[in-house]
Amino acid sequence: MVNKFLLVTALVLFCCSATAHEKLVLRSAVSPDFIDGLHAKYLNYIAENLMMKIDIKPLSFSRRLRALQNGELDILVGLQDSAEQQENLIYIDPPYQILASTFFVRAPEKSALTNYQDLTSKRIAITAQVAYFDEFDNDESLAKVEVDSLEQKIKLLINHRVDTFIHNYDSTLVNLKILALSDQVKPAIYQPTDKRKYYFAISRRSQLMPHLDQLMRVIEKGVANGAFIEIREQHYRDLALQAKPTDSLAIVFK
Repeated sequence: MVNKFLLVTALVLFCCSATAHEKLVLRSAVSPDFIDGLHAKYLNYIAENLMMKIDIKPLSFSRRLRALQNGELDILVGLQDSAEQQENLIYIDPPYQILASTFFVRAPEKSALTNYQDLTSKRIAITAQVAYFDEFDNDESLAKVEVDSLEQKIKLLINHRVDTFIHNYDSTLVNLKILALSDQVKPAIYQPTDKRKYYFAISRRSQLMPHLDQLMRVIEKGVANGAFIEIREQHYRDLALQAKPTDSLAIVFK
């Protein structure tokens, strides 16, 4: 009789917990360039493991960071730990990936960027509020042009509005292939060696705060068992197979 009572109690508690999770919607945002991209796949993995529904909005990096700080979003992908943001955000250890960023240039000018000093004469497109490597981030003598998307960086470079841009290597190569620009834009000879740690971060104002421990366990497990690496590798394998040059270059770069 006691065992039956305990079993019923456990089932009730489980159902109540599941029902509570079903009512929660994980709120996040990704770049408008990649609404169904790698970050969205990471977020869907987390939502599935939390048994929650998910709502992903397309927002520029600066807008989604501001929304996370204000508690309008619950979680973001691809953030670097910042002491300035500790008051508003919780960065979840361990980082899900560690990467170096890559400088890209117009193909005929590949030899014009062979060392860090060459940057002093260049106009450089960067993503607003993103850190790359310390020497570069703290160098106020460089001519940096802040934009919100990879598409804007490529457009500025092709139109000779900037001389180089810095971005993630894999996603840039795939998008250059889609835009039929792989022969026109190449990685520069000079590349930074410093690597950055990238984290999932949750807003301290998030509705998920009562479930923080469970969220942390999901992310820790995804890092430990290689799930995030597999999602990333499969994502780029699929893109490489699917990527077809676009016919709308005149529209994109008008």
